[in-house]
Amino acid sequence: MTIFGATLVGPQRHRMPDVLTSPAPQEQPSSASRPLSRVAAADVLTGAYLAFIGLLATVFAERIPQWWWYPLTHATVILACTIFLLKLPPTPTGWVRFVRWWYPAFLIPPIFTELARLVHPINPVDIDPQLIALDYALFGVHPTVWLERWIVPWLTEYMQLAYVMFYFLPFVLCAPLYRQGQMRAFRISLCALLLGYYVSYVLYFLTPARGPRFYLAADQTVPLTGLWLTAPLQAILDALEGVQHDAFPSGHTAIAIIVLVMAARYQPRLFYPLVVASMSLVVSTVYLRYHYVIDVIAGLLLAVLCLGVTFWLYREHGEPYTALWLSTHGSKWSSERRA
Repeated sequence: MTIFGATLVGPQRHRMPDVLTSPAPQEQPSSASRPLSRVAAADVLTGAYLAFIGLLATVFAERIPQWWWYPLTHATVILACTIFLLKLPPTPTGWVRFVRWWYPAFLIPPIFTELARLVHPINPVDIDPQLIALDYALFGVHPTVWLERWIVPWLTEYMQLAYVMFYFLPFVLCAPLYRQGQMRAFRISLCALLLGYYVSYVLYFLTPARGPRFYLAADQTVPLTGLWLTAPLQAILDALEGVQHDAFPSGHTAIAIIVLVMAARYQPRLFYPLVVASMSLVVSTVYLRYHYVIDVIAGLLLAVLCLGVTFWLYREHGEPYTALWLSTHGSKWSSERRA
């Protein structure tokens, strides 16, 4: 049994006849008698993050306008989610099942948006000068300035479209898993993705940075001019995200790598298309001047950390049943249809 997950019993293997002198082994309960876990890793992570940010806003109340709004709304969401989970039937179906598993994903946009009103008031010192120095020490140039020699409208257009794919990649991975009934793979993927989001959000309070498009604007001489969609997409993103200090680490990189690894394990047919999309997304973060290269490196390390923690949470504990055993064998996962 894993730390988070349904405690389901797999089929019993054929056993050799018992030795006469040994006691008969106790029969394992049937899978029907083992209840599904009511609380999953996604629920714990979401509740813990909301509680932490509410507490943080309370501690730094004198720096945050209308600070009380954050602990109040976060506590309300935690309470509502707790009641919802407690009232769930053993096997939810239809829209109840959908809301039960997807609600953490739909909380991400408002959770991210509020960072624009929290990060800088709590920690007003950007670390962009240090990040710029690290990039220059590694490469001997400012990477975003060096990339100007490759800027052409069609490539800028492609890079902007690749950057926007960040908002869709998690759904490209998780929606087929959910639709196909691969609920354990879905839960594990969701856990890793939420870790990527929440850990990066917490780090923004410790390492606030705006990115090269602001701090190296004076050194950039070639404008990022696309064809048709670049300017509108940039304007939409700027309007939706607000003034963020979220450059380090690169959450775009972390989420792209997590999606790629999970696709390799659970959606192999999507892997190669996602390689193109994910790698284009990672390159676009620097090409479009949203991130320093050191941000990308940190995002990669963050992805490794989140994947490692997720696989540890869902590790095998040695029980005689293997319903939640993480395995690279696709046949096992594709055959598991229970929520």
